[in-house]
Amino acid sequence: MSGIFLLILLSVGLTGCFKPERYSSELGVSEVEVHYGDLALAGEVRDRWWEAYGDAALNAFVETVLRENLTLQTAYLRLLDSEIAHRQAEAGYYPNLSFSAGVGYGGTVSENSHSDPSYNLGLSLSYEIDLWGKVRAQRRVSELSLQSVQDSAESAALSLVGNVVNEWFTVLYYRERRELTAQLLEISESYSALVQEYYRNGQTNGMDVLEQRQQVETLRSTLAEIDSNIRVSLHALSILAGGKVEPRVEGRLPEPIDVGGTVDVNTLVEARPDIRSARRSAEKADAQVVIALADRLPSLRLSASLAFRSTSIVDLFKSLLWDIGANFAASIFDGFNKTSAIDRAKISYMSERFAYANTVMQAVAEVEQALLKLRVREQSLKDVQAQLERQREILDVSRQYFVSGALDYSRVLSALRSLVSTSQSELESRRALLNAQVDLFKSMGGSAWLSKVSEENSRRAREQLEALDEKSEEKSE
Repeated sequence: MSGIFLLILLSVGLTGCFKPERYSSELGVSEVEVHYGDLALAGEVRDRWWEAYGDAALNAFVETVLRENLTLQTAYLRLLDSEIAHRQAEAGYYPNLSFSAGVGYGGTVSENSHSDPSYNLGLSLSYEIDLWGKVRAQRRVSELSLQSVQDSAESAALSLVGNVVNEWFTVLYYRERRELTAQLLEISESYSALVQEYYRNGQTNGMDVLEQRQQVETLRSTLAEIDSNIRVSLHALSILAGGKVEPRVEGRLPEPIDVGGTVDVNTLVEARPDIRSARRSAEKADAQVVIALADRLPSLRLSASLAFRSTSIVDLFKSLLWDIGANFAASIFDGFNKTSAIDRAKISYMSERFAYANTVMQAVAEVEQALLKLRVREQSLKDVQAQLERQREILDVSRQYFVSGALDYSRVLSALRSLVSTSQSELESRRALLNAQVDLFKSMGGSAWLSKVSEENSRRAREQLEALDEKSEEKSE
C-alpha cells in the first residue's frame, strides 16, 4: 500500500514539473516583417463598409444573405459540430467511472467436478496521470481545431459579403449600360436614316449604308445580351440569399467612396480569418510534437474498484470487495516507431510555421496589390471623366455650328454618339473602381461586424438543432 501512495506522490510531483503545452514558443507575428511603403493610407478602416455606398436596399439584402445563405449556415453547423467534438475531447481530463453487473455459471472439470453460479455488481474507476502534458496538448489541439472551423466560417462570411456587393453592382452596371446602349441605338438609327437619305441624293455610297445597318443590328443584339446578363445576376443574388427573397435592385451605380484607411501587419493578422487559421495550424502542429514526445515516455494509470461478488444472489451484498492499484508502463523498444513519429511531428511543425509566414506575406501582398489597383482605377476614372467633359463641350460646339449652318446634322449625331460611347467608358471605369474598393475591403479582413455575424449564426445553428429535436419528439408522441 505504501508503494502505491509513493508512486502517486511521485506522479503528482512530476505533473507539476512538466508542463510542455507548447513545444516551441518562437511562433509569433514578429516572424513576418512586411511594410506597405508609400502605398499605405491614413484613417480608420471602415467596419460595415458596404453601408457607406448609401444603398438601403443593398444593406437590407446583405443582412438577409448573412442570415439565409445555405453555404454559410452549413459552415456554422460544422462549427457547432466542432464545439461538441471539443467537449468530447475534454474527456481525458476526467476519470473513467464504469458500472458493471453480471451473472455466470462455472466450475471445475475433474473426478469431483462441480459447478456453481456467480453474481457480481460493482463500480470501477481509472485515471491516467498527465505526467508529460499529453492530455493538455490534446485539449489544445481540440481548441485550436474548433477555432480553425470558426475562422473558416468567418472567411466564408467575408467572401460572401464581397460577392453580394459585387453582384449587386453588376446589376446596377448592366442596367445603366442598357440605358446608354439604348440611347446609342436611337442615335445610330437616326444616323442610319440620315445616311440613307444622303445615299438617295447621291451624297454617299452603299458601303456607308450597310455599315450603319450593321451597327444598328449589333446594338440591338447587345441589348438582348445585357438583358440576359441582368437576369443571370439577379438569379445569382437570389441563390446567395438562399432562395428566400427576390433582390430589389434599383437606382444607378453608386459613386466610389472614401475607403478610409488600411491596416498594419499586426492588425491584419487578427483581422484576416485565413491568417488566424494558418497560425492555429502551426500551433496545432506544435502541440502534436508534445503529444508525440509524451507517447515515448512512461505512463501511469491509477485504478480503484468496489464490487459485490457471491455464488448466491441472497448473499451478494454481505461482503464488499475493494481494490486500488497503480500501473506504470514504459516502452523499451518499438522499432523506432515513436522516435520516427516525433521527427515527423517536428517536420510538420516547421512546415506549418513556413506556411503561416507565407500566408501573412501573401495577405499583405493582396492588400498592397488592391491598393495599387485602386490607385490605377482612380486615375483611370479621372482621365475618362475629363474626356467625358471634353466630349460634352464638343457636342455643344457642334450644335452651335449646326444652328449657324456651318455643319450638317451628321456631325452633331457623330458628336452625340461619341458622347454616349465615352459615357459607357466612364461607366466601365466607375465599375472597375468599385470592384477595386470591394477587393481592398475583402483583403483587409473583417472587424466588429464579422464577430457579430459569427455570434448570430452560431446561435441560429443551436436553435436549428433544438428545433430538430423538438420535431423528433413531436413525431414520437
